[in-house]
Amino acid sequence: PYFNIRDYSYGPQSQDRRHVLVFNYIYDVPKLGRLLNSRPLGWVVDNWQISGITSFISGAPFTPNFSTTDGADITGSEIGARIVVTGNPILSKGDKTFYRTFDTSVFQRPAKGDFGNAGTGILYGPGVNNWDIAVSKRFPLWSEQRTLTFRSEFFNAWNHTQFSGVNSTARFDAQGNQTNALFGSYSSSRPPRTIQFSLKLVF
Repeated sequence: PYFNIRDYSYGPQSQDRRHVLVFNYIYDVPKLGRLLNSRPLGWVVDNWQISGITSFISGAPFTPNFSTTDGADITGSEIGARIVVTGNPILSKGDKTFYRTFDTSVFQRPAKGDFGNAGTGILYGPGVNNWDIAVSKRFPLWSEQRTLTFRSEFFNAWNHTQFSGVNSTARFDAQGNQTNALFGSYSSSRPPRTIQFSLKLVF
């Protein structure tokens, strides 16, 4: 073999998530109308409930790869070359932009006969910071057995942008110049806020 396959493939895999925090909650809003013995107030402020699922999840690991404009056979074998890494590709949070999520300048085209040196999972993609929240109110219909429930659900409730993918494929010409202008930029995002409403009659 050309190298130790185990060492060549060692590293975090795509399903790895270093940090995962997901919690759900249900909160019954205090019934001020009942506490104050006011039926008109109770029609407005009683029987409200807030619930939701909140997720904070680290991004998945990935390794930048590459293609060439000249289609050269770099390794001369069935094993394709990996991109060459010449420095630390990780940027601090303050240095990241939409078009530069990692340091693209440290990646180079491997020379002919070179298998490259990029490891497995050397970078991590964008994570998840998501809030799904539901707000509902139950209206008693003259008895405990008959109720009408109004429910509103907010997916990605705060509507903040959550990127989900990165353009991780460099493209080199025959002289080794990187020609993909989008290399290192965000390439996809999770859905924006979605709102839905429902009514449920129980009798």
